[in-house]
Amino acid sequence: MTSRHDPALSLTPRSNHGPRAQAVSAGAIEAGIALALGGGFSRGFAHLGVLEVLEQERIPISLIVGTSIGGLLGAAYSDGISVDELCQLGSRVQLRDFIRFQKSGDSGAGPKTHRPDRIGEFVREWFHASRIEELSIPTAIVTTNLDTCAAHVFTRGPIELAIRASCAFPGLFQPVEYEGMMLADGCIVAPVPSAVAARMNRGCVLGVAVGSNSSSAVTPENIVKLLERTGRRSLGNADEPSWSRRADILLEPAVHHIEWNDFSRAEEARAAGAEAMRRALPHVRELLARQNRLTMPEQTSGVAQRELAL
Repeated sequence: MTSRHDPALSLTPRSNHGPRAQAVSAGAIEAGIALALGGGFSRGFAHLGVLEVLEQERIPISLIVGTSIGGLLGAAYSDGISVDELCQLGSRVQLRDFIRFQKSGDSGAGPKTHRPDRIGEFVREWFHASRIEELSIPTAIVTTNLDTCAAHVFTRGPIELAIRASCAFPGLFQPVEYEGMMLADGCIVAPVPSAVAARMNRGCVLGVAVGSNSSSAVTPENIVKLLERTGRRSLGNADEPSWSRRADILLEPAVHHIEWNDFSRAEEARAAGAEAMRRALPHVRELLARQNRLTMPEQTSGVAQRELAL
């Protein structure tokens, strides 16, 4: 029996998308916003709203670090796939078409059936780049090493493998073997990979948490949290998870009411992410302006030294 539809390939693959105009070289990784996109299955489509607003406002993205759905969507965006295309694809996804259940028991009775690797198919059919270092925006994909319970971060290597590993939620997806390691969903160790982003980027880190909300109802007042790592002004406290304190700004889009496996509400999640990002824009601009002021003396000094050499 054949499947009635193939959600991963339901739109014409490899449209005329190309490298993004705001591509940032590795040497300029500290200019702009570093995004830390968390995991959360269908709720992760809120990330698209965040990316959309940043693009509309021409706010540069210097780095994208993603866990699970955040890694998938972040890498796809870095490869030039549009927000609209990704949202259309997301609304057609049914989780059962992607899950690769492990056979319980080892009785050997009956033939074993293997579902096709839909995530791998999506990457192969839609992405222009095949390796992470080829993406237009510097990108890191976070996974969990099941042997050590530590993060394994891909900044180079095959995109397909890294995404499959980062999305391999235990019990739903099979872990991925790579260089002697068994890798699984990055959410196990980094629900929002803000710590990885902070290590890779000394500028402004913007975390987006969509897995769950801290309260049963998210209000406009708590969608955006300022958590400046400078320590000058912090709303963090000991009860918050450590990853939240590693971001300068933490967004919690109002997606708690969306079921984790309800991909039909991708557009709704996208709108919630866009709303949260718009509310955060003044804070983002303030932090970027401060960042530019701090780096200006170094740049001016460099110019002066070159003039003296002449």
